Amino acid sequence: MATGSRFSFADMQNPLFFHPSDGPTSICVPKLQGASNYRAWHRSMEIQLASKRKLGFVDGSVKKSAIDATEAAQWETCNNMIISWLHSNITDAVKRSVLFINLASEVWKQLEKRFMLTNGSRKYKLNKYLFSLKQNELSVADYYTSMSSLWKKIESMKVLPTVSTVNEEITALLKAIETIKEEVRLFQFLNDFNEVYGAQRIELLMLSPLPTVEVACAAFQQEESQREALNVSAETEVAAMYSLGYVEKRTGTPCTACGVKGHLSSKCWTIHGYPKWHYKHNRNNSKANGSGKKWSGDKIKMVNAAQSSGGEQGVVFSLQQLQQFLAMMPGTVS
Repeated sequence: MATGSRFSFADMQNPLFFHPSDGPTSICVPKLQGASNYRAWHRSMEIQLASKRKLGFVDGSVKKSAIDATEAAQWETCNNMIISWLHSNITDAVKRSVLFINLASEVWKQLEKRFMLTNGSRKYKLNKYLFSLKQNELSVADYYTSMSSLWKKIESMKVLPTVSTVNEEITALLKAIETIKEEVRLFQFLNDFNEVYGAQRIELLMLSPLPTVEVACAAFQQEESQREALNVSAETEVAAMYSLGYVEKRTGTPCTACGVKGHLSSKCWTIHGYPKWHYKHNRNNSKANGSGKKWSGDKIKMVNAAQSSGGEQGVVFSLQQLQQFLAMMPGTVS
């Protein structure tokens, strides 16, 4: 098959070919522990075996020659090497159960029968993880990776019939099914994002047709990068109030300081000043109390106390009334 130290392309395409560097430890993946990591292990081993053109030995497509003794001997060598690869990538406890099986394909089938779980409890567990997944402190990339991993695990457990004849109607049906699945994934992805991304979520849902999950992820990552560059996420409370004001501006009791619904006067930016990233920061902070000077801490405390006590008695002072009241009090700075 080879001359000297050089191998022809035809030699390397032959599944019976072994490179001189191949050995029992040439393939290394995380070891098979049991049913919990079987699917990930199975996929990793498939990739490794296919890269060496040895996948046919475990799926049974490469048969031992019955007429050529040389090829039969080479097949035995390949079979034993693949068994050694399988043994080196499973735990000792699992290896003991397949140690005396002489065919790589039989070892592969035995592990599949033992650990390939597709029962309802496994599906339920994965779907439960998916429905409870929230972004919280995760970055956009980490959140997408976690959700995408669950999608792929759940999808791999679905067994669909094979379509032998493909026509235009079948193609259109498959395309429609894929579109529905993509929409479901998009809604799951958008649903559990933090509220600070509420504006971006609304913009994406208004698009027609709806974007793919990958497009939505890219849009959120861009917004995340801009927020990090502008230090928008430095104060979670401020970002949450900003988002709440956007989403709930038509609900709740109006702020007594600015008249906008969705937040209390104790957190109103017109009193405390706008954050640095806000476009009104330099223009309006010096006019927060309408007099060209920032309110003192004592005045703010008095405003909050008056409004909270007034709310208990059913009486609420307006901002102008409180300003006039404080201006008449001795020892206060207006």
